[in-house]
Amino acid sequence: MTRKEEFMKAYEAVKDRELEGITLLIRMPTGEIETILNPKVAEKVAYIDKTYNDDLVHANCDKIQIENYGFDFTDDEMDFGTALINLKAGHKVSRKGWNGKGQYIELAENISYQNMDGCVVNCDHKSIGNKAIAFVGTSGVQMGWLASQADMLAEDWVIVE
Repeated sequence: MTRKEEFMKAYEAVKDRELEGITLLIRMPTGEIETILNPKVAEKVAYIDKTYNDDLVHANCDKIQIENYGFDFTDDEMDFGTALINLKAGHKVSRKGWNGKGQYIELAENISYQNMDGCVVNCDHKSIGNKAIAFVGTSGVQMGWLASQADMLAEDWVIVE
């Protein structure tokens, strides 16, 4: 199955729900990833069907490609993939199934730490980046949070602000 067929199948699976929008992560000619949030889902899907090839590469510019996508619902619940897209777009996300109230994850950038000599080290890595997922919980912040299989398979993720 091509990436475009997978995209269209994903849309068909959710098009009858109350869609609030579509989120697209698009690689631009400069190499940057641009996040596009569009509330006109049916129109955007039709545009993608008409303008992008089977690999989700733009027909008029082979340096523009849809890297990832997610559908946003008015009922707020989403799967982990859509939660990650929203995390990368700058939103805080949480699971309805988590026990502690006020817990969420967010994207941490420009990470620094103090080593044993008391020096503050800024983790500035050009090739691998300087980002991590931070879990903000009732006891503080945990850097480098790792999702459990239950978290990755859950479909009760929501955006929190």
